Amino acid sequence: MTEAVDTKTAPDAPLSVHAIWQASTKVCRITDFLPAAMAGQLLERATSTTRDDLLPARVRGNQLDTRTRRSLTHRGFPAPELLAAIEAVRGQVERVLGVSCAGTEPSYTLNVHNDGDFYRAHQDVSSQDAATGVLAARRVLTFVYYLHRTPVPFTGGALRVYDATVPLDAHHSGLRREDCTYRDYGPDHNSIVFFLPSSLHEVMPVSCPGGDHADSRFAVNGWLCRPDGT
Repeated sequence: MTEAVDTKTAPDAPLSVHAIWQASTKVCRITDFLPAAMAGQLLERATSTTRDDLLPARVRGNQLDTRTRRSLTHRGFPAPELLAAIEAVRGQVERVLGVSCAGTEPSYTLNVHNDGDFYRAHQDVSSQDAATGVLAARRVLTFVYYLHRTPVPFTGGALRVYDATVPLDAHHSGLRREDCTYRDYGPDHNSIVFFLPSSLHEVMPVSCPGGDHADSRFAVNGWLCRPDGT
């Protein structure tokens, strides 16, 4: 979330023209989100997906770009119990993040990260999306729900959320990503995170040497979106 920053200073204030303002990005994280038995059923459903169900994940503009993103995705994955639980906590999440999701509808996929998979730093919605009217501009809130076997059969795969900058622009000429502060959130089984789609974030590389599909880092990744025409 981008917080208001007063950049007005006295005319003779010794402020560098190269100064970059950064503000902590708000993230709402809930652990043990679903009842254990329900989370187990959802995990079994995820591990039962087959190669016929999964396609290479794509980036903005429906492009296949393995330099930016490498994972598999399933767009028809059923998760009604998860959506019901998200709706049950929506009001509290709205208050924490300072956003209204009234009238939104969910859109989501199952994402599967195995050995060597990742997703480079990106935003789920940007100012360019709003200007060009692309589908991503409808996104109001991002959520990511994590599932995996126990004990954890992989390493890595943290969600890295970068702190907001002013201006909020991942390609700002005066800002290098490595100079940004950030926080990592582990992909713990049966945990969920919520944040604003404008937040700069990435999936850190996953190491799963055996490569077994059932040992993957599973995540239901989605958004609460404004309906078409609003």
